[in-house]
Amino acid sequence: MNLLFELDRLKQTLRSKGLPDGIVEGIVNKAHAEIQQVMREHAEAAMQLAIEEGVNQDSAEFINELYVDSNLMQLVTDSGNMNFPEPPRPMLPFLLKNAKPMKDGSGVYKVIPVGTPSKQPKKTSMNIYDSWKQTNAERIEAARKRYENVAPDASKFRTATSKQDASSKWVQPAKDKDFSETVRNINRELESTIDELVRNIVRSYEEGF
Repeated sequence: MNLLFELDRLKQTLRSKGLPDGIVEGIVNKAHAEIQQVMREHAEAAMQLAIEEGVNQDSAEFINELYVDSNLMQLVTDSGNMNFPEPPRPMLPFLLKNAKPMKDGSGVYKVIPVGTPSKQPKKTSMNIYDSWKQTNAERIEAARKRYENVAPDASKFRTATSKQDASSKWVQPAKDKDFSETVRNINRELESTIDELVRNIVRSYEEGF
């Protein structure tokens, strides 16, 4: 959608109806302000959808890079990348924080519950983009501690020890986190919605005078 073209077309239509230039400029400015407000609202909604997908996939990196290009009215990332894979993550050093010493003094150990991770209720932020990104990134960071934040299950405990190989024991597998299709679909829907809304707004001003 060429917004300037649509506003210029509105201006010409109003002039063809014999309205004075001062009145025409006021009407066009009012239409422009209404369009900008609608665009902001739908861009924010699109941003929230993408952030929620980032949260679902535990990708703080994607969320922190995400923003709306106000010229294109599209979701983009700082790097231009939409794929944020995570390499294998050794968890043993983290799990052994505050571990207990073994009786023979040969190392430390910690009993880890490995049941179903407890689910924290999600909060929906209604703040601006930076607040959304900060809130959701903090939630993701907390989720990384899920090995210590699990539902107790007496039949599901494992022991982590300093004698285990950190490169093979307690390692989170690599994860593919490609948001290309998600962002592409959100942007396509955003573009279609804004195009339709702009046309409707311009038409309403054309027909209203």
